Amino acid sequence: MRGLPTEKSSLPSTVSLSDEQPKQTRFNWVNRHKQSLVLLLGSLLPFQFFVKSDLSFNGLYQSSPLASNALRKSSCEQADAIYPKVQNVSSLVVGQKERIIDWISGAVQVPTETFDDFGKVGEDDRWDKFYKFDGYLKKSFPSVYQNLKHTPVYTHAHLFEWEGSDPSLKPLLLTGHTDTVPVLPASRHLWKHDPFSGYYDGEFIWGRGSSDDKSGVIGILSAVELLLESGKFKPARTVILAFGNDEEIAGNGALHLSQLIEEKYGKDSIAILVDEGNKVDEAWGQVLAAPAVAEKGSQNIEIRVETQGGHSSVPPSHTGIGYISLLIAALEAHPHVPELRIDSPLVSYLTCAAEVAPKAPRTLKKAAKSLVDSLKSKKGKYDKKALKVIEEWWITGSYEDGTLNKGQGKAMVSTTQAVDIINGGLKVNALPESVSAIVNHRINIISSIAELEKRIIDVISPTAIEFNLSLEAFGKDIKTAQGPKAGKVILSSLHGIDPAPITPFTLEDPAWRVFSGTTKGVYATRPQAYLNEEEAKREIFTVPALSTGNTDTRQYWNLTSNIYRFAYQSSKNPNIHTVNEALSADAFVEQVRWFLSFIVNVDEATDL
Repeated sequence: MRGLPTEKSSLPSTVSLSDEQPKQTRFNWVNRHKQSLVLLLGSLLPFQFFVKSDLSFNGLYQSSPLASNALRKSSCEQADAIYPKVQNVSSLVVGQKERIIDWISGAVQVPTETFDDFGKVGEDDRWDKFYKFDGYLKKSFPSVYQNLKHTPVYTHAHLFEWEGSDPSLKPLLLTGHTDTVPVLPASRHLWKHDPFSGYYDGEFIWGRGSSDDKSGVIGILSAVELLLESGKFKPARTVILAFGNDEEIAGNGALHLSQLIEEKYGKDSIAILVDEGNKVDEAWGQVLAAPAVAEKGSQNIEIRVETQGGHSSVPPSHTGIGYISLLIAALEAHPHVPELRIDSPLVSYLTCAAEVAPKAPRTLKKAAKSLVDSLKSKKGKYDKKALKVIEEWWITGSYEDGTLNKGQGKAMVSTTQAVDIINGGLKVNALPESVSAIVNHRINIISSIAELEKRIIDVISPTAIEFNLSLEAFGKDIKTAQGPKAGKVILSSLHGIDPAPITPFTLEDPAWRVFSGTTKGVYATRPQAYLNEEEAKREIFTVPALSTGNTDTRQYWNLTSNIYRFAYQSSKNPNIHTVNEALSADAFVEQVRWFLSFIVNVDEATDL
């Protein structure tokens, strides 16, 4: 999912933003929208490759039939806005914009690229650049280092503990990662500004990592630094900051952090965890905060073909490269079939968007209403035709503003496969004896690695039989044609992880209430609400969504069931993981303000 509309106006120093509910005398808009509405919508997508069934679930998904329960109550119920009681934390960013920009700009200027072939920390000297970044953090956030307990973990990962006064309260855990994907040297001339300049052009901060994920790390540290400097907030609930150093390649830093936290605090010891992730969508004229409450699984599978070598002047019908090409063609001829089930949170996402968005397509509005009404009926059945309309939109539709394009939605409701690496052959006149390809899969939240592996065997086997190849799949020999074989196919699983457990996203859950209530409160007190009466009339709806990538949260499942992958940040920040990555400065100030409010609101919550 995408993010919040880019904030065009900075925080004016003449305006004192208040964490109290906006007064009636300002725009009289809060009163008109005082209904309690928290949107249970959708952690995205379910689907399964070949097997179709209405209400059966696979793996981790089966314990979370949240969406249909939510739809039976309301497709778009929302929480009330929550504002910190003890302190006007929004005022802490007033007059601090230049300083906040300097913090993120300086972080971008320290390259912290990680590569797939990195060796161990301490053995590969390419890690040494992280020492400079560690030093930058210590210099930039002195109050954090002076007042929080700091523990270096896995050399370059960081654990900070802000001890609360009440040890009976579960801590809040805020996470992020300090590494970035590399900048291809051959692409540097394509950048508008040098990728490690941290250049601020008056609107955007440019550079690798500005969005992913130094904005998360620096946003958290900025909020804590400002709270400490104010001297007015002392947490009752311990606040833990955990920053991994290799999320883009392995997540070992986060793994070591999670083990240390679990050792000290125990399993299921954390109230809420927030990590990088989805942002705020604008769909059909409606602003939607879209935290990812679910995350697709991931699995890399290697296909290796071994054949007899020899001189290329006497070739067989197919070389190893030819065989592997046929196997890849078989895979690509059988893409995973999209499927949207009634219990998918993605159904809730779209039914809410269709209900509240003024420009939503009429056919979608009609289908969403019909589906919700059918679930509310006493018959206990749902409108399958309406569900099909919603499914078809995810497969082929898009928001008219271009937020979601064709192909992106389909990936939400499917397991995806991409052949990304292929290797084979050393000499033009020698037959290759070993050829390999690696296929990356992002696994639908209702599926699993085990199901994916079975499916690949089913797809590959006919080709192996046709061309008289033996097949070894994931450590087991698979029966193929009899007699002498032309070669051998070996399927191997590389590193992978099943889809994440789904975070609860109903109003009955106190973590969801404080998360969505905070988001609503921050949006209500945004600068535009004080500068423009029309803007002040707009509301934000919080809708659970899905992460199609894999974040460091995969290492923290033991610690809490309340995991939100979210950045209160503009979706218009361009080009994450590619040329001209940049971050809206005004949106980043708002992200810091969100962290300020969230830390205090979680501390003041009595039911977590």
